[in-house]
Amino acid sequence: MTDVFRVLAEPSRRRLLEALRSGERSVGDLVGRTRMSQPSVSKQLRILRDSGVVRLRAAGRQHLYSIRLGALREASEWLSYYDGYWREGLSRMDAALQREHRPRAARK
Repeated sequence: MTDVFRVLAEPSRRRLLEALRSGERSVGDLVGRTRMSQPSVSKQLRILRDSGVVRLRAAGRQHLYSIRLGALREASEWLSYYDGYWREGLSRMDAALQREHRPRAARK
């Protein structure tokens, strides 16, 4: 899972994943969608593939890439633990703000 977070830390890889959200894409299509150079797209796709985040499928002479949800699901499940912590913090902040904004007579 550490590899997934390391991979997602790079903005260009996140752009590629965003472009792959709607389905399988060729390298040329990804170059056009992300406005990255072909060598850069190929390099980042290799890293994404090696980490298990994307898969490669050969269709004749074309190489098509798609997202492998398994690796991302594991990271998402780990992060979901902190979702409750985040919500609790927001609830505490909301309660504090509500107390702060009450009329003086109601605060006592």
